[in-house]
Amino acid sequence: MDKILVIGCAGQIGSELTLELRKMYGDSNVVAADIRQAGEDICQSGPFEIVNALETDKVAEVVKKYGITQIYHLAAILSGLSPLGILI
Repeated sequence: MDKILVIGCAGQIGSELTLELRKMYGDSNVVAADIRQAGEDICQSGPFEIVNALETDKVAEVVKKYGITQIYHLAAILSGLSPLGILI
């Protein structure tokens, strides 16, 4: 079974991707990571780690700890909604 790490899980795209991957692969097989605390839905549904993507030794530590086979790197990807609710 694949073990997936989602870096940047607290953002709009990362949070949605993390939850969908957990539905597909199982909650314990998708590790969520971000430089800041993620929402309750992410933190309570599976493993979560505080990780700065620039600290490669910490990323490597998480990869080894969980036996990660895939990484989705979404850190610093800007997303958001305009005041009219349109994705920009």
